[in-house]
Amino acid sequence: MDKKEIKNFSLSQLIDICGLRPEDLYHEGCLIASKVNMADEIDLNMFRYPMRMNAYAIAFCSKGSISITSNLNHYTLTEQMLYINLPGTFLQIESMDNAEVYLIICEEEFIRRINVDLKLLSRLFLRVERHPALKLDNEDWHSVMRSFDEISYEGEFHNDDVYSTEVIRTALRMIIYKVCRIIAHHVSATPTEIVPSPRNRNEEYFHRFMRILSQNYHIERSVGFYSRQLNLTPKYFTTIIRKTSGRTAVSWIDDFVILEAKNLLKYSSMSIQEISYYLNFPNQSFFGKYFKSHTGMTPTAYRSTK
Repeated sequence: MDKKEIKNFSLSQLIDICGLRPEDLYHEGCLIASKVNMADEIDLNMFRYPMRMNAYAIAFCSKGSISITSNLNHYTLTEQMLYINLPGTFLQIESMDNAEVYLIICEEEFIRRINVDLKLLSRLFLRVERHPALKLDNEDWHSVMRSFDEISYEGEFHNDDVYSTEVIRTALRMIIYKVCRIIAHHVSATPTEIVPSPRNRNEEYFHRFMRILSQNYHIERSVGFYSRQLNLTPKYFTTIIRKTSGRTAVSWIDDFVILEAKNLLKYSSMSIQEISYYLNFPNQSFFGKYFKSHTGMTPTAYRSTK
């Protein structure tokens, strides 16, 4: 890998690099692309090593297969499967075979603008993080494809229509809610992994914590910092996070830090000392003890594993 740090891309940067096809629709911070031939129409060099995309993305595999690594976990997408990328997720495409996908990539602000209920999304956050790839049944698949067809029709034949913007927004909201329903069905089918159903205010605190954590975990690991960002006492903050997610705030913070450390050790050319400073540890020794306590391995040993 030539670069020391793992690349982060915004949606606009991805568009600048990959470009837009004539049939693609870019709408106010959201990209909708149908029947993308991965081998012929996507520059895959940028996905050779893990990267992070600071946007929500949903990929529907309609043909062939794609093998990916998402936050160090391996998945193979085959026909009628979807993959959901949350902002900040480490993503790498390992291989593919005659793959064709439908894509929606949108910024968080776009989701707010079209009035999608973020509380509903936050309820499903844990499920998506643990299981970002799901198989759709025929009914759900054809329902989603109908929404894509409607968006494509609007973009092709009514792009100058004064009502087209609202029609497209409505169709996008429909797809997002359809995906939420698909995830919820999978949750109900696996009761051992049901996400707790806390009160709406607690859900909002948890969602804000996740957003703040994703932006600050490499420089802040203290519960006190995150409780102050939410204007809560540390005790009340830790209680809310545990009730909402079933996990402590400390475990969430540690997970983010360890995942970043693992990716930097595996895929960057940064030295262990550089990584320790990047993650705001006082020295390499402190970082090594922290890493080993959470993984059972020293940073050097982990870097040497295949």
